[in-house]
Amino acid sequence: MTCGWLGRIARLLPMCFAVTTFGFPAESLPPIEANQNHTPAGILRDGVLSVQLEIAKGEWHPEADDGIALSVYAFGEPGRPLQTPGPMIRVTQGTEISASLHNTLAVPIAVHGLGDPGVSDAVVHIAPGTVEQVRFKATTPGLYFYWGASEGEDLKLRYGINSELTGAFVVDPAGSSANDEIFVMEMMSEHPGANARETLATINGKSWPYTQRFHYDIGQPVRWRWINATNEPHALHLHGFYYRIDAFNRGGRVQSYNGESRPMVVTQRITQGETFDMSWSPDRPGQWLFHCHMLQHMTPPIVPRVPGLSMRAALPRPDEHATMHEASGMGQLVLGITVPGTKRAASGAEWHTDRKLQLEISERSGAPRYALQLREGAQAVATPSKPGLIGPPIVLTRSQSVEIEVVNRLKDPTAIHWHGIELESYYDGVPGWSGTDTQIMPPVAPGTSFVARMAPPRTGTFIYHTHWHDQLQLTNGIYGPLIVLPPGEKFDPASDLVFVFSIGDFGALQELALINGTPQSKTLQLQAGKKYRLRLINISTNNQAMQVSLRDTNGPVEWLNIAKDGADLPANVVRPTKAQLTITVGETYDVEFSSATPQDLLLDLLLPAQKIHTTQTLSFAPAVQDEGPK
Repeated sequence: MTCGWLGRIARLLPMCFAVTTFGFPAESLPPIEANQNHTPAGILRDGVLSVQLEIAKGEWHPEADDGIALSVYAFGEPGRPLQTPGPMIRVTQGTEISASLHNTLAVPIAVHGLGDPGVSDAVVHIAPGTVEQVRFKATTPGLYFYWGASEGEDLKLRYGINSELTGAFVVDPAGSSANDEIFVMEMMSEHPGANARETLATINGKSWPYTQRFHYDIGQPVRWRWINATNEPHALHLHGFYYRIDAFNRGGRVQSYNGESRPMVVTQRITQGETFDMSWSPDRPGQWLFHCHMLQHMTPPIVPRVPGLSMRAALPRPDEHATMHEASGMGQLVLGITVPGTKRAASGAEWHTDRKLQLEISERSGAPRYALQLREGAQAVATPSKPGLIGPPIVLTRSQSVEIEVVNRLKDPTAIHWHGIELESYYDGVPGWSGTDTQIMPPVAPGTSFVARMAPPRTGTFIYHTHWHDQLQLTNGIYGPLIVLPPGEKFDPASDLVFVFSIGDFGALQELALINGTPQSKTLQLQAGKKYRLRLINISTNNQAMQVSLRDTNGPVEWLNIAKDGADLPANVVRPTKAQLTITVGETYDVEFSSATPQDLLLDLLLPAQKIHTTQTLSFAPAVQDEGPK
């Protein structure tokens, strides 16, 4: 028997209790509702929106409405339930806002963000039991938010009982329609700042599998808008499709994009306090996921143990969690998407295979724990003689149909996700979810195999990796580069250089940054005057901000950014730039570089928050002179 995500802390709790408080007295508190941001707050009259907000303590259910309960601070409107996130303030550009803030708590609260976002970060300090008035005009269109805390003036340091004091604030351009979904990410942690070990992250007040579910028709335009009100960055990844970035709000400055200039991604990094607008449209039926790619934010949480935070656990129903929530360990920042329609490639009668590959995953003694081997027919693809924490590269051809049989020789189940590939849902790699209501992908159980079919529609740099949400699988090398080339082109490792950045588990050694599966990369011998393509891939665990640079003794050199997440960049943005990038989990970048002179350069990988660092030397020798025929 389990108690939702509480069941994941079995090492802390010996059993599930019917109604229990852990170290705190029981309280009788008003309920807090999850807010899907569909109904604006306040009353609009004569161009003025009047909003009344109360700040109080309530009881919040981040999973089932009759499940685990936490006592937290929240916003609400008088006479209505408290909400997390708080009541949405939504107005048309030029509207005047008159807000009344009543602090019913016994502690002072500072509320940020209730002012014209284009001017400054307005802060209102509200003493216990008092009311403060705010009046301003919303002149700058965009997606913003307001937030509060009983201590501290930095969103990055907010934690614990204050973590749910957030509300969306939307300023629409005149004449626009509100055909969108607005998502507020909130996260409770055990201490201030990023990299807490125990976190509970939610989307619009709920944690997967209790987050919102969406049904879209093929070809339906979809517009989503994201607010990061947590104290950590996130890497937001869409399975099966690309999405466009329409606008990005960094520090109150909104940058809008139009047409083909809109960045096209499958994974987008969003740091604390940022917001962005995205649009996409499904073209294939099936069930898909959108989630944060940080392992800690896509697996069931461990409740933060912080002062003032009380918790109650409820007895689960007998049929509770008979889903992938139990089967493959997902939780927190995850949304489910269903696109109805007739499945296509899942039917054998509709499929012709041009190539057949086999990816065998087996165990070995010592470190690394797992070994991956790739075969084509009876022929084994060459793998390094010295094992590293990485699988072999899989090289495919655009539009060529291929079957990849994933063979599981492990003692545990597994699954492989083909990250960034536009394929049929059944083969996407999320056991218990991928597919349709009549055919759902099973886990790849020990001693069995699963055949994935695809015909990649575009060239680029992608990733294959475990989607079983077992940290040991991800830190012991069940991942690798997935390269798609144009028809007729062969992969040339002498000029096409793949760099996979990850975090490794070598047993006694802790948290090592790896380049291509090793913390001590050999010098790469290259040639001056020759153009190289560098494929940069981040498939680490929770390391949101890998700083990657190519440096000489004076600092970063210059390279040419040409692709992101397997999609070519528009020609108008392809220009020489300083050779440094922030690459989050699940992102890939392609760059071109040529050294005009012989020299040694360092490919530098830095994780600032964890103070982890490693490098690889790229040694450019003099160009070989062609002396012609003798």
